[in-house]
Amino acid sequence: MKTSGAPDRVVPMKVIVCGVQRTGTLSMRYALYQLGIHDCYHMHDVFENPSTDGPLWTRALKAKYAGGEPLLKEDWDLLLGSYQAVCDVPPAFFGPELAEIYPDAKVVILNRDPEKWYVSVLNSIHSKRTILDQLAVLFCLAFNPDTRAWMGFGLTMFKYGWPFDHRTEKKKAITWYKDIYKEFRERIPAERRIEFSVSEGWKPLCDFLELPIPKTRDPETGKLVEAPFPHLNDRFAFHADNAQTQAAWMKTAINNAWAFVGKAAVLGGVSLGGYLLWKSRLGGRF
Repeated sequence: MKTSGAPDRVVPMKVIVCGVQRTGTLSMRYALYQLGIHDCYHMHDVFENPSTDGPLWTRALKAKYAGGEPLLKEDWDLLLGSYQAVCDVPPAFFGPELAEIYPDAKVVILNRDPEKWYVSVLNSIHSKRTILDQLAVLFCLAFNPDTRAWMGFGLTMFKYGWPFDHRTEKKKAITWYKDIYKEFRERIPAERRIEFSVSEGWKPLCDFLELPIPKTRDPETGKLVEAPFPHLNDRFAFHADNAQTQAAWMKTAINNAWAFVGKAAVLGGVSLGGYLLWKSRLGGRF
């Protein structure tokens, strides 16, 4: 998390994970944390800071895809200055750019079979929403500024980052997926990167990063053994996490709505009292 008053670049950027949504990015985030690389910027960070981070990502997306004003290194440092790694979208949209800006960082190209990726996205990010879900979003938009900031960023991300309907345009979605990985490989030198999948476990990743494989103590034998590689955020975990975020936004929206109603009631009461007082004095005159 960014700290108020801290310099823009607090820690060095060590790892750039070029992996789009639903390729194991949350597992990578936790794996890097276990390797001592703190923190790794992920979409979750945008969820937590939509009003501060959303506008910068919006600007970056418009710069890359619509000819807007590009982010300078100091802009990226302001956004990512307390993070030693990045993964997931929106950072993955800018994997080659970030690799150029942070030339000392190592690059992990995080792979997944395109067909499996498509199905995973379809059943998570693009799963159908109920009418109640849609009404909840409208309520949060009305009374929660973070929701409005997130929606503004999200609309830009879908317009420029994913210019297709994932539910109905499978061919375009998979073409997009293949094209962005092609860009990773064409623009990032081979000596700086590794091709990796979370199913491969610790060894290739740790060899590339030149870090020891994490150990944990076996509860039965008491001996140190290789820690299991994290496998997180499956479809069910995704929906549970999303529901938790929406519940937090709804709680804020409800509190803001009650505060708004309270202020309106006070203002209405004062106005009514003033009106009655004016009427009584007016009546006394006659």
